[in-house]
Amino acid sequence: MGKRLEINQIFTKPTVSEWIAKINKDLKGAKTADDLQYSIEEGLAISVIQAHSPQDFKPISRNRDHTIACHIDTREVDCNANIKSLLNVGVNTLILDVYVNVDYAVVLNGVILDYIQVAICPMEEGAEQKVLCYLKERGGDMNKIYSPSSRRKIIHIPFSGSVSDQLAQLLHKVNNSTSDDILLILDGQKDFLSEVSKIRAGHILLANLNKALNKEIKYRLLSQTKASSKGVHELIQSSYMGLAAIVGEADGIVSVALDPKYKLNAVHTYNLIVMESYIGKVRDPAAGSNLIEEMTEVVCQKSWAAFIEKV
Repeated sequence: MGKRLEINQIFTKPTVSEWIAKINKDLKGAKTADDLQYSIEEGLAISVIQAHSPQDFKPISRNRDHTIACHIDTREVDCNANIKSLLNVGVNTLILDVYVNVDYAVVLNGVILDYIQVAICPMEEGAEQKVLCYLKERGGDMNKIYSPSSRRKIIHIPFSGSVSDQLAQLLHKVNNSTSDDILLILDGQKDFLSEVSKIRAGHILLANLNKALNKEIKYRLLSQTKASSKGVHELIQSSYMGLAAIVGEADGIVSVALDPKYKLNAVHTYNLIVMESYIGKVRDPAAGSNLIEEMTEVVCQKSWAAFIEKV
């Protein structure tokens, strides 16, 4: 009693070569351990066999208050009711698709602007100024508003099948922006581990860009959890994309529903993960995972190289 029992005294730690020999034996000649690759994208893969590294990982640190944003089509008849229902479940940022012939006194009727952010996406010429005038008349805090003509801008980077291309585009758009406060939206994709690594890499690349430019660009990096199919598949996809956002250290999500029945699902799921599991309270939950650290590293290298090549 009282004697500390070390597990290594009972079980001998296997070497990497012993693990590889065991894997080759289990594969029975169909493949070898060298064939086991995790494909991040075409032309970018790493070995799935990751040995423990003595490297002292430095977790990504973000002071996150978990932004939850939703796109709002201001032309919809039930737009005001939709906004209120979203705000009631924790949405704190409205991304408004704005048009000239919309009455924003009706759209934002009863919406308290003091506690939320508003991002303006003009769909027609003159729409931005119309909604800005209304917000000013309402006494809205202009430091909580993102719009093309203000110093606070919104940048959306779609996903076209390549993680590194998406991050290279992010760097180009931030580099070319005159804003010092940006709401960055990255479309998510279906691969969970690649999504985690992509978001982690995004933070690292933006830190490198700030260092290269000798400036400090303030940003919030959001993952857009838009599923690729309707129905129960949307329910599943939006859930694990929200989880990937939290594990990858995103500053929040943009919830986009294809099926109106599931419009609140991603918001509810994200809130449950943040509030019930407390994963969002852990600094960089993926730090120390050799597989994700390696994926993050190779994504950073390829994305930065693509960015530098076109600067």
